[in-house]
Amino acid sequence: MAGLNPVDDPARVHAVVVGIERYPRHPDWDLSGAVGDALRFAQWLRGGGVPDANVRLLLAPGEDSRRLLRTQAAQPAFDWCETWSRDQLMDAFTDGLDGRDGDLLYVYWGSHGVLGHGDRRLLLCPDASPRDKRCLDTAHLLEHLQRADLRGFGQQVLFFDTCATFLEHHHQPNGPAVAEFPTAPRRSVDQFLLYAAAAGQVAENDAAARSGAFSRAVLDWLETHAAGPRPDLDALATDVRRWFDEWNAVGGPRQTPVSLRIRTLDGSEERLVPSEPPPPRTPAVGRDEVALALRNALTDRDLRGRCVEHLASSCPGAALGPAPSDERIAEVLLTVERAMAAVVEMVHSRDREAADRLLALGRSRQAPGLLSPLEYAALREILGRNPVPLPTAHVLAAVRAALPMERTWLPPAVEDATGPTVGQLMACVKHFEEHTGGQSMARPGRQLVPAVVRFTELLAALAHDIRRPLHDWGERVARRLGVDPGGLAERRGEAMMWPGSLGGTPRVVAQLDPASPGGTSGGDGAGEEHFICVMWIDTGAGGLERATEQSMKPLTPRDVVRRIERTVSLLRALTEEEPVVEIVVPPDAVHLPVDSWDGSDDDDPLPLLLGVGQATVLRCAPLASRDGEERRRAALERRWSRRHNDIVVYLDDEHLKDRAAVYGALMAYAEAARVVVRAAPPGRDRLVQAALRLGYPVVLWDRQAAQAVPEAHFAPLRPEGAVADLPWRVRHYRAKACADPVAHPARPAVLLEAADRPPPPVLSLAEPSGLGEPAGGPPDSAGSSGSTDGFDGSDS
Repeated sequence: MAGLNPVDDPARVHAVVVGIERYPRHPDWDLSGAVGDALRFAQWLRGGGVPDANVRLLLAPGEDSRRLLRTQAAQPAFDWCETWSRDQLMDAFTDGLDGRDGDLLYVYWGSHGVLGHGDRRLLLCPDASPRDKRCLDTAHLLEHLQRADLRGFGQQVLFFDTCATFLEHHHQPNGPAVAEFPTAPRRSVDQFLLYAAAAGQVAENDAAARSGAFSRAVLDWLETHAAGPRPDLDALATDVRRWFDEWNAVGGPRQTPVSLRIRTLDGSEERLVPSEPPPPRTPAVGRDEVALALRNALTDRDLRGRCVEHLASSCPGAALGPAPSDERIAEVLLTVERAMAAVVEMVHSRDREAADRLLALGRSRQAPGLLSPLEYAALREILGRNPVPLPTAHVLAAVRAALPMERTWLPPAVEDATGPTVGQLMACVKHFEEHTGGQSMARPGRQLVPAVVRFTELLAALAHDIRRPLHDWGERVARRLGVDPGGLAERRGEAMMWPGSLGGTPRVVAQLDPASPGGTSGGDGAGEEHFICVMWIDTGAGGLERATEQSMKPLTPRDVVRRIERTVSLLRALTEEEPVVEIVVPPDAVHLPVDSWDGSDDDDPLPLLLGVGQATVLRCAPLASRDGEERRRAALERRWSRRHNDIVVYLDDEHLKDRAAVYGALMAYAEAARVVVRAAPPGRDRLVQAALRLGYPVVLWDRQAAQAVPEAHFAPLRPEGAVADLPWRVRHYRAKACADPVAHPARPAVLLEAADRPPPPVLSLAEPSGLGEPAGGPPDSAGSSGSTDGFDGSDS
């Protein structure tokens, strides 16, 4: 589609035009101007002779735009549809195009957008919110528009004025809720796309002009160069990119429109036509810009002298000479590592505006080195003070989970038992300096926290002895870089909470083994079933010790709960933290309703429900097959390392048709650590067992549901949320379910296999002599004689 094929009759042109200004569930996302841009695009089509009936106009207007729409009453007005839901938008591309026939289809879309995992461009719908990011995937939309039952429309042109910021930049606990278009046989069509921004970039919106910068550039060109609805698309894309390059050259933010041309099903490949790089700039062009900014910033002769002296002393490679010109200083700032940061550091305390101008020029010209020499040296000195080795691998994993790293990277040398060297940590710093952060959507013009400061905040959370110096250092760097203080405070709060996810939470581990005939059937807690219960504690250091509460006497569920409660109380007093309770059961007993067991007597005023009183999860004893257990543990460790993402695999009744369907669904997502089972019994048990045996660390289901549960059934539990908080989220929900069962219909059971927290050794429960004293007595030393590698060769 170098150019559009002739479309002689404008009546053969159709369009779907979307402008989303209001997000009622989260007003902070309101986007002024999207409706005006959509109307302007529709008016361009009308000016080219396209009938109004061929233009489907879908708007979510703000109050100002409503007034604009009302003023159209005096002139030929467009029929438009007030659109407030994702379903309405999908209908416009499904039912809304049925029965229409044409040669050319336009799609214009203005709204918020993000870049999801796998570089999926997601369009946020008007009913989206931070906890429920309802959205459409542009790739799904493109595929749907290729469907064979769509009459005509062999040429399709799509404009998307949306951001492409990485989903991680928005620091929300919930991932996107992407709706799927129906699948159908496809055909060959030509599709031309023009996105407002490249991956990771913000699509700027001018609130004063009430227009998106991309839409303004596109519409200005169309209205000037295309009288009819058949523009030269290559010329359009080239001119729009040139427009942004020129804007960036005078200090505007970096925004790089991207064009994509696709022809499907005809043997040709998808071809990305990348954004053309900015026109080559000679060193003199960049030098002259910076020299002019320097002249404006260094009008004070004393300040200029101190800046030159500081550059000469902190950047030995600068070679400024005795009386350098502005042009010579500018050349040094653009070529010598950390020179620009050094000057900004000197200027910003005297003239913040001038410092910001130099900072923006340094970013746009990619001046080397985000930190100044003094900042870099100060950080090295602070890290050298720390007497305790730092677990850098944990820090790197957390930073990677929060930042769009282009490749996996580790320090240059393998860490040994003594921890990383200062040199290794500074190598991390230099690597993370490359990721400077984008512009804040919530606070336009403010910088997001760069990766290097996030890295030091995570180090501070681990290193108590140097925490205050690291915090002070991060605040100084953030001020110089113009980082929003609120954003830094949020990242610091997250960093301080983060070490709790590294396995430091105390826990009580109770190994249960049914002691009555048929005991694995999952009793109702009435006392007819008995269990042998072996207790362990972990103070948070990661090792397990036998608890004082031990007995080889078979216990009723009520007695099990009482023993667990006493052990929890002792551990809480010891650690001053709230422990999590892990119930280890045989693989075929994961459906025991342990969370609903009641430890109270009949005459007690209140029940003592284990899963409501304590954060309680299930774990699985080793499988009988040694090979099967080794495979399961390897899968657990692999998927546990990916638990920070938000990928959830849902298993429904459809997966019960054959075993291959279940296996394929569970194996299709190598990054997934979570399974949610929504199927009805009795097949539900098979799906839980399949997820368990294939090594999913998190398996969530409804123990009491009599039939398949709907999609939103588990939404209050946030299965895609932080794994470390899941036991407490489930406990809080169980309490609400007791208080108001109608409003809280789920009865959640959760299996949480924390792969980095050791399970207890498997003891031979048939040999009481190896389990220590009866209840209340100290454990016998022989109690640890069970197999410490997790196997005892038995089938229990």
